[in-house]
Amino acid sequence: MSEKWIDRSWRDVLTENIDDAMLFFKPDLAADRDYYKKPDMISTEFPAIGGDSDKGMRNLDVCLSIPLITGIDLRVAFHIEQEHWNAQDIALRMFQSYYRLSDQLRYPVTSLAILTGNIKLIDKYATACYGTEVNFKYSVYHVASADVKILERDERIFSLVVLAGRRMLDAGGDPQKRGLYSLELLNLMQERGYDARRTKSLQKFVYRILRIRDEKIDPKVKEAWKVRLIPIDEAIREIHVRDAKEEGLEQGLEQGLEQGKIEIARSMLADGLSQEIIRKYTGLDKEDILALS
Repeated sequence: MSEKWIDRSWRDVLTENIDDAMLFFKPDLAADRDYYKKPDMISTEFPAIGGDSDKGMRNLDVCLSIPLITGIDLRVAFHIEQEHWNAQDIALRMFQSYYRLSDQLRYPVTSLAILTGNIKLIDKYATACYGTEVNFKYSVYHVASADVKILERDERIFSLVVLAGRRMLDAGGDPQKRGLYSLELLNLMQERGYDARRTKSLQKFVYRILRIRDEKIDPKVKEAWKVRLIPIDEAIREIHVRDAKEEGLEQGLEQGLEQGKIEIARSMLADGLSQEIIRKYTGLDKEDILALS
């Protein structure tokens, strides 16, 4: 799985379940949150906030304005950066983002770095120059250091998100381990009885992060996923369409190009989806699907 897919999977599960993320990573902020008001996404499209990169504009991973019930300031910015491969410059990036957000928004900012790969834990930025010093500390969660036993007992939904990330690291490139870990996570979801929206979001995350689409995954594992995804056709379609776009097929899908449809159909066939579902979501003729199979 490429860096882009891993990062996208984490951003999706964070934005879809931001209150659950707060409850897990920032329980003190969750306790002060005003649940009668909806958090607002903070636009990171402007260089003053998002910052510039060598490719133009660098957007923050997740940033929301959280309404509060206590304190002088009734709103706080919650900034999350997720890093999987290289945390070498994350401390500087966290400081730069904090400064830009504070300067532009004029209200308090709390920052969190989620390190999802086997990388060094860094939780502060410090620099000094002829008597001028900067010492900036931010919250950090290191997935590779997470205690599996504690996560398995924790009822909060993000314990399973983190557990999935940890299991991805534990399994490495072994498809048998990834398949077994995915079934473990499915069982924990079922035991805890999360509502359909949260279950669907979590299932999509686990499905992608543990690469259940991989042709090397045991067919019995894939069959278990087909039975237990909620709902199977919609969830699988969302995963395949998103992954197809990440692989550069977005233009083909938007323009209705046959090749784009064929690539998605092939992926669906590999996961054992029925011809009726494939025909419904790709628009291909039955004969074309039979030819692919």
